Amino acid sequence: MLVLNWERHVKQLRMSTRAVICMVLLLATHVCSAGERGWYVGAALSNVSPTYAPRLTTGPAGIALAGSLDPIGSRGYKVVAGYRPIDWLSIEADYLDLNSNSAPVNLVCVVQPCPNRIRTESSVGSLSALALWPLGRFDLFARAGLSRWQSNLDVRSDGIRLFSQHIRGTDEKFGAGAQLHVHKITARLEYEHLRFGRDAADTWSIGAAYAFR
Repeated sequence: MLVLNWERHVKQLRMSTRAVICMVLLLATHVCSAGERGWYVGAALSNVSPTYAPRLTTGPAGIALAGSLDPIGSRGYKVVAGYRPIDWLSIEADYLDLNSNSAPVNLVCVVQPCPNRIRTESSVGSLSALALWPLGRFDLFARAGLSRWQSNLDVRSDGIRLFSQHIRGTDEKFGAGAQLHVHKITARLEYEHLRFGRDAADTWSIGAAYAFR
């Protein structure tokens, strides 16, 4: 009798174990297959941290520059195009255009006129790889890539432009975010760290994308 009870207990335990394994496999299959594959396009609104402080490398003739530029925060828009070949990987190109903004300049001048304000316009084009962790309709992702940027800086004194500077470069970019899929529409919230030569900026963006499938 004891042997029969033991065999019945072992049989029930095996059946329960198989049921649990089947449920886990079904759940894993659902999670891993939930990502939307294929091409997609999107747009987002972006905000640049006010800790970004552009650097000037030259000054106008007759003016000695000493001190630093006050930080400049800016808002802009971003357009995105990407391709997701598999659930956990996406290749993405984007263009970020930052609206022009201005800030006071902290400078000590030997002669006049003395610059008292800086105006800047910047844009960034990037190519990145996204590593995604699909969780049903929800994705977490990390981004790494390269960005090609350019900035136009104007230094003014009481509204009069004293000199300008155009700088450009190529730097790495990193980011992380989350997105939610609803049919063909994806809502996304993302953080990115951008480099502008010796300077850096943190950006937050919120946007949406449309999947072609």
